[in-house]
Amino acid sequence: FEEWYSGMESINSILQYVRGEVEIGKEQVKLSRALSLPKFATGYMSEKVVGEHFQGVMFGVSIPLWENKNKQKYAEAQVEASLLVLEDSKVQFYNRLRSLYLKASVMQQNIAQYRREIEASRNDLLLQKALDSGEISLLSYLLEIGYYYDALVKALENEREYQLVLAELNAVAL
Repeated sequence: FEEWYSGMESINSILQYVRGEVEIGKEQVKLSRALSLPKFATGYMSEKVVGEHFQGVMFGVSIPLWENKNKQKYAEAQVEASLLVLEDSKVQFYNRLRSLYLKASVMQQNIAQYRREIEASRNDLLLQKALDSGEISLLSYLLEIGYYYDALVKALENEREYQLVLAELNAVAL
């Protein structure tokens, strides 16, 4: 189960989405760190004021003291939240698959046991012979054969439930 689960975990679209959110958050932290650095500007500037004209090279420094004050903390908190969501999603996914796997294995054992018991107690041919020879009445025959077919229907219903659980497990791979 563990090997199968690790393969399913790597291809699950929900977990891939959450992993992508974590990566985006990490890049957001890098961006907020970069935005908190001082910015330098150089260039040529011209300014005209009434009666005066200024032209020349310009140098500038912008120090973001309060501009991005809490953006880095916010981005780090978002990454932490994304990591917690990822862990929660992994646990939920694991528990869901584990319960389906255990249910399928128990159902498989029950179906095998049920089929063995039905085959061991198959008496439809004996009942037909007893009815033909007159040892039992038609009512007794119908009652006994009804029990047999009820057990057979129950076995088929269990098989159907088992196949539905298997289909749900296999749907994870899609």
